[in-house]
Parts: sequence; C-alpha cells; structure tokens
Amino acid sequence: MVRLVAAGAALVLGLSACGGGGDAGTPKDTSAGAAPGYPITITHKLGTTTIKAAPKRIVVLGETDQDALLALGIQPIATVKTSMADGIAPWSKAKVTGATPTLLTVGDNGIDVEQVLKLEPDLILAGYDFYIDKYWKKLNDIVPTTAFQTGPVEDTWQQVTRQVGQAVGKSAEADKLVTEVEGKIAGVKKSNPELTGKKFAFGVTGQTGTMNVLKSTADSASKMFGEFGMTLPQPIQALPGESFAAELSAERYDLLDQDVLVTYYNDNKQHQQDTEQNPLFKKLKVVSKGGNIVVDLTEFYSIRNPSPLGIPYAIDKMVPKLSAAVKKTAA
Repeated sequence: MVRLVAAGAALVLGLSACGGGGDAGTPKDTSAGAAPGYPITITHKLGTTTIKAAPKRIVVLGETDQDALLALGIQPIATVKTSMADGIAPWSKAKVTGATPTLLTVGDNGIDVEQVLKLEPDLILAGYDFYIDKYWKKLNDIVPTTAFQTGPVEDTWQQVTRQVGQAVGKSAEADKLVTEVEGKIAGVKKSNPELTGKKFAFGVTGQTGTMNVLKSTADSASKMFGEFGMTLPQPIQALPGESFAAELSAERYDLLDQDVLVTYYNDNKQHQQDTEQNPLFKKLKVVSKGGNIVVDLTEFYSIRNPSPLGIPYAIDKMVPKLSAAVKKTAA
C-alpha cells in the first residue's frame, strides 16, 4: 500500500525540521557591499523582482539563500529558525559575525508576513522558501522579494547561490563560489568511484509503521545524491502522485531495498525502534548487509538542504558512510 504525502508535510516540515520561535535581536543595518549596477531585475517562476539599490537590510527565508549570502560575506538581519542547536546549522553559525540574526518561525503555511515586514527589510531572499508562492506577491509589492526559478525546494544550490549573488551585486563572487564547491563535489566522484551508478533510497519515518520516501528527481536532495554519482531507482520514481515523496506502508518496504538506504527518524527513538524491529524491514538485504545509514539531524540537513556551506560538511560526514554502505551491499 502506498499513501501519497502532501507536498511539504514530510520532506519539508518534518524533514527539514524548521520551526520553533525565538528572536536573538535584530542586528543593525548591514551593508551588502554590493558593486554598482543597480537597479537589478531578477526573473523567476513567480514573476520578476527589481532591486533598485544595494540592499542593507536583508531578510532570508530559505536556508540555502542564507548560506549563499553568508558565504559571500554578507550578514542577514533575519533568517529562518531550524531545529538544530541555536536555531542555525553549525556551518552557517560559523559564518555569522556580530549580532545573531533574528530567527523567524516557519509554520505549517510558511512564515508570518507581518513579522517579516516589521523588520523593515530592503531585500527578502526566498528562492529556497517552500511556501513563497503563498505570499510572494504581498511581500514583493512592498519589498523586493526573490522566489524559486524551478519549483518549491527544486532549485539547485547553484541556482540559488547565483540568484543571491545577482541580488546583492556579487555575481562574479557567486560564480567563483559555485566553481569552488563543484570542485569539491567532483573530488568526491573521483575519490569514490564506487558511488557512481549506485541506487539509493532516502526515507524518513512517518506515522507508526510507515516510511516517507523521496521519489522526485527534481528534489534538491535527489540532485545532491546525483552529484555524488548516485541514482534514484525507477520504481521509486514511478510511485503515484504529484508530490515529491510518498508514504510507504510496511508491505512496500521492498522499495527501500537498494544499494544504500539513508534513513532519518526525526530524532524519535520509538519510531526508529518500531521500524528496525519490523520483520519486513529487517529482512531487507540493504539492512542485513549493513547498507542502512541512520543519520542525525545535522547530517540529514546537510543533504536535505544542500548549500555552498553545508555541502562541504556533507562531504566530510556523509560520503564516507555512503562509500562504506555500498561496499557492504556489493559484497
């Protein structure tokens, strides 16, 4: 039995684990240090965004936008809060200087528009905001606001990085950043040829006895695995529905039996125990051979929300585990 997962219900909210509250104080105006060349017009899936002058108060609604901005040496006045320690990923926190950005709550329908506007931003970066289509026009009518170019959480980290660079007048620096990170990824494929062509399944526990499995090749996590040389199996891609994920009952756990299985249990030990003790899960070859990688929140985030800062972390932490897993299942 396969039950469809509503877009965003599992692999955006439950999986990316955004939420909570908190406000660490609004930093003072931070200049983007942008080069001349404004106004700048950016075209995306929802329309166009025109930025008339170099922004000084930037609010970020997507984690990848945030990391691109930080990697370019620019501090946002506010960003979205995650469930990780301090509400921000460790690789992002390392780039924050001065006052901690205000941390914005992400709810079931995205962010609170009024809360954002109260911060008086002069630019809102939202290329990686899953919900931006719900309130983009309202925001953009008041403050220049970017949006996805392909689809919600479907833009590659390269697309987001270059869009952020364009918005802050640092396109050349953004291109250089993309080239540097792509070089590190190319190093993965060169140093770990055993990953090329290997099939993966990426699952997160849903309700008791079920597993939400990523099925869309357009999803950013699928693209990240693809950049490591791995492939999403056709039977998983063929699961019905328009969402990027599907919820599998235990009777269809066989679809998880690939060269490597990456699982995240939402830090729920009971879900992990229930799943791992299920006979239908235990009998999977990928499990019995040691090809099941259980990731923690930070590792999960580095794959689920690939960014120019998070990818090096994923390479350091995840690639060795992926390599070991495919070697075990190939034996």
